[in-house]
Amino acid sequence: MKNIFGFFKTYKKFIFVIALIFTSLASAESRLYQIPPSSSTSAHVPYISDEAMKHCIVLYNEAKWLREELERIEIDQYSQQSVNSYNTKVGQHTKKLEYFNKNCAGKQSESAYREAQKLNEAKSSANF
Repeated sequence: MKNIFGFFKTYKKFIFVIALIFTSLASAESRLYQIPPSSSTSAHVPYISDEAMKHCIVLYNEAKWLREELERIEIDQYSQQSVNSYNTKVGQHTKKLEYFNKNCAGKQSESAYREAQKLNEAKSSANF
């Protein structure tokens, strides 16, 4: 009987470790660069250079990650530093979105997918 309880304890620990690994992989996966959406209501979709698209991909993802961070932040309304820090992040997010909407939204590049893959490869090699 003692061996059965020992087995279940070990099994529970194993499942817990596996769950932690998958959780950490999922959070790392969510930080990969993605191509910005490029739907257009007109038949003509403007193209931009590959270098400009690379900048747009970085900007789109930085704004997305900053929005996710803002959604998780708990503001201490009694701390001016906490409020100022949050407001600074909101300002950064707003600037990124304004630039993206003006210069990137609805535009395409021939190599947008390749640029996102290059950014992910560079990011993953920098993390190791």
